[in-house]
Amino acid sequence: MEQHRRRTTGQPPRGGLALRPVLENTLGMGAAAILAALILITCVDVVGRYFFDAPLTGAFELTEVLVAALVFTALPLTTERREHVEVDLLNAAFPPALNRYVSAFAGLFSAALLATFAWRLATHAIKTMGDGATTNALGIPLAPFGFLAAFACLVSAFLAFLRGIQPDDPTDPKPEDRP
Repeated sequence: MEQHRRRTTGQPPRGGLALRPVLENTLGMGAAAILAALILITCVDVVGRYFFDAPLTGAFELTEVLVAALVFTALPLTTERREHVEVDLLNAAFPPALNRYVSAFAGLFSAALLATFAWRLATHAIKTMGDGATTNALGIPLAPFGFLAAFACLVSAFLAFLRGIQPDDPTDPKPEDRP
């Protein structure tokens, strides 16, 4: 059904965004680069540790900040694709029209929660920047990671809001069935 809509209207399917290619390319490539960096850091650290008795200095700190960056880089992608974990135990017990309202409520509630996270993360990042907080061993500034997290939550809040005002149509394919 989704492919039919794309072919006939040239627009994204209901609930999708025309920004999807931009999101997927930019954030997807960023997440892939971060993941590749994590793999490289781990390999260099393990080889250095076991063969040369010289572990990579700061590998633990790099891993910490890169995992945080990876999680928040992937958050808008997961939100746009509607791939968050959802519990649908009661969906079969309710009529499709009610499920649509529940989906709308979930989207709006998620948007409010994510917007609150964005606000709190931004205020924390501003405080962190003012304090000049850095990691212990390598001195990596922490504020940019806070701003990345805040921005990712803000984008995800916008996407969840769109889900709330344009909930799933019960006749649309499930996210796992979409290309």
